[in-house]
Amino acid sequence: MRVPQLSAGALRRLTLVNVVLLAAIIVSGAVVRLTDSGLGCADWPNCSSTRLVDVSGHHAAIEQLNRIFSGAIGVPIALALLGAYRLRPKRRDLVALAWTLFGLFWAEAVLGGISVKVRLAWVSVTGHFLLAIALIGIALVMHHRASNPDGPRRPAVRRETMTLARAVYALTIFVVVMGTLVTAAGPHGGDVKARRLGWPLGDVARVHGVSVDILVVLTLVLVVALARTGAPRRALNVASITVAVMAAQGVLGYVQYFNRIPPLLVGFHVFGAVCVFVSVQQLLLELTVAGDGLVVDPGAPRDATAARGVAVAR
Repeated sequence: MRVPQLSAGALRRLTLVNVVLLAAIIVSGAVVRLTDSGLGCADWPNCSSTRLVDVSGHHAAIEQLNRIFSGAIGVPIALALLGAYRLRPKRRDLVALAWTLFGLFWAEAVLGGISVKVRLAWVSVTGHFLLAIALIGIALVMHHRASNPDGPRRPAVRRETMTLARAVYALTIFVVVMGTLVTAAGPHGGDVKARRLGWPLGDVARVHGVSVDILVVLTLVLVVALARTGAPRRALNVASITVAVMAAQGVLGYVQYFNRIPPLLVGFHVFGAVCVFVSVQQLLLELTVAGDGLVVDPGAPRDATAARGVAVAR
């Protein structure tokens, strides 16, 4: 049977589904950890030494459902890979991104199994979360590329503004990493016997909190720079959302810390971390355009036309 060709619109929708499902998997993984269900299935890939699937107990059911959900995302990821090959005209960049996403998915599955085998040692759980963030990052790039014409990318803003945006992105990744270390040193390890990071929780939390404060300030500086240099309207909108998400996440972080890290607030904080990363990643993507297309004139005056993000030929 011949596989039909895929339209650009269908591939865009499929890549968006991947982004949403990958974010949902991170949240479901947090539910497993926060309910101490990480070893509810003490074996891998089977749930136990005698059962492939086991939902007989509370913890086993939570972990089993998370595994099923995590495995199910392989279907739309595989469909995106097939769709990248069936897209016409063919896009080599989308094929490469689809293979990267497919490979990271299997790496994440293997690392999940390793995490169980080492009894949820903090370094394996941290790596599992960060690899999931990397999956979302690749999925977002693929969705963005599928929504835009082919060709080399170039900045749509001044070089110094683009450098500032990249600095915000790098600091965001640092903040996310520090957040995983706070979790590793905290009380929610996925199981009461899981090995935790031996650093003092208060010290790690302070470094994380200070880095978040710096990130918010740096992002505000970026927003001002974008507004003053005639950045595309979509980029300005995403930047505004990014600041709001960061502010809410920062407040939530302080609230959960001073309330002794209740599981429910930690779950929302994990979701907030995903939202922060997604918004910053999307902002960086909005600041580039196809090289053979139209770009915003970085020196254009801030009149009514420029305010609407009108592009001019370079």
